[in-house]
Amino acid sequence: MKQAFNPELCKGCGLCERVCPNNAINILRDGKSFILVENGDCSECGLCSVFCFYGALSIDDNAFSEIIREEFELNNLSKVVVDDNCTLCGLCMSACPNNAIKVKREIDLRKLRGGTINIFVERCIECRLCVVYCPTKAIKVGGRPEIDESKCVYCEICSKICPKDALEVECNSCRIRTSRKDFVRGEVVVEESMCSQCGICAEVCPENAISVVKILKGVHKVDLDKCFGVDCQICREVCPNLAVEYRYLPEKEVVFNSRCNFCGACEVFCPANAIEIERDMIDVLNELPIPLDVRDRRKLRGERVTKEIVIDESCFGCGLCSSICSLIKEGRTFQIVDGRGEVISTEMCTMCGVCAENCPVSAISLKEIG
Repeated sequence: MKQAFNPELCKGCGLCERVCPNNAINILRDGKSFILVENGDCSECGLCSVFCFYGALSIDDNAFSEIIREEFELNNLSKVVVDDNCTLCGLCMSACPNNAIKVKREIDLRKLRGGTINIFVERCIECRLCVVYCPTKAIKVGGRPEIDESKCVYCEICSKICPKDALEVECNSCRIRTSRKDFVRGEVVVEESMCSQCGICAEVCPENAISVVKILKGVHKVDLDKCFGVDCQICREVCPNLAVEYRYLPEKEVVFNSRCNFCGACEVFCPANAIEIERDMIDVLNELPIPLDVRDRRKLRGERVTKEIVIDESCFGCGLCSSICSLIKEGRTFQIVDGRGEVISTEMCTMCGVCAENCPVSAISLKEIG
């Protein structure tokens, strides 16, 4: 199988599992990361790589994924579109949670600042005032003054400060209002395979130059009677797009904002089994034969996966893990006894990894064995 898996990019959402028509892959927790287990039934259709929104999976040279990508192009469905209003400021690049955007820009100093330079060697007395006060260190004096024009910004300081008028510098561009686009050029490059369609880039763009297209639509259903609320916060912790928040106005409410791409990480890792996502392709792609939600991943994990929780001797019973996970706080997975964590059961643990990631001494290790 020509499949490449990058565990550092995987979020464990399981969307690749849901779209696989052959039930060929499992994503399993392995410490603080994930591993991919393939059972030999992979047909290399490429659906998993198309629907991996975080760039963790890729399959080259497969016909079906090429058909899908062609369909995206036919419907003009680039995930991120940047129009001519872009100023190449780079805010989208710094805000992207998946490093999917790169802003490449160049400044043409010759257009930004241009001018003329005349040097009168016979007047120079080698006082070196021009060398001392040149802001770009473009001048050297050794028998005669020399100016490196690749460094010179035509500020005119040397010509103003020279006591013998040996340097004559005149800035032309300083006196001409040129358009920014005349000397700043570049492009915005989007790595589509790593774009999660969260839309944060569009949110931070000051020129409204970015539009983001989601390829999935859906509905979130939250059973508030099951939900542990703000005492848990795991759905918010595991969401790769910062799309989940809690509100109490005045009653408890779990809100999914527009950043949600319906990947399902919150659904998979919710310890209370309180979240359900119904998803579908957007209308223009709805005719494609893609088996979304063909199975219940949580049930599959219970049937096929053995879970392990290990707490080593470095645990000193701080209780930070229990402040994040209600299952720990209620003693359903492990508990703090005499200043140390003690495993009770793995049955209800969803292997979200939040306890391990937040443990200050890395005492907690989680593992799934398929």
